[in-house]
Amino acid sequence: MKKIIRIFPFFLFVFLIDRFMLLPSRMDGIWQFESGVYVADMISYDNIEIVNNFEVKISKAYKFDSYYLLGCYFGRLYLLEKNSLKYTSYSELDESGFLGN
Repeated sequence: MKKIIRIFPFFLFVFLIDRFMLLPSRMDGIWQFESGVYVADMISYDNIEIVNNFEVKISKAYKFDSYYLLGCYFGRLYLLEKNSLKYTSYSELDESGFLGN
C-alpha cells in the first residue's frame, strides 16, 4: 500500500506534464475517422481549436462542434462528444501516403 502511495504522485505528475506540455504537439497532423461518432472524414490540426486542455472545438463548414479531449497516444486521437458523451477515435494519417509520394 505504501508503494502505491509513493508511485501515484509520480504518475500523476507525469500525466499532467504530458497533458499540458506535450499533447498539443502530438495533435499536429491529419486525422482520419476510425470509429465512434462521425465528425468528418479527415480533420487536421488547423480545424481543431483547443479551448482548454480538456475541451476542443472542431470546425467543419464554419460550424464548431465541442468535444472533450481524452488523449492522443500512439497515433490515435480520442474524443468524447460533449452532449451525448459518445466516444470517437481517429487515427493519424501518414502524410507521405496522403500526398501520393
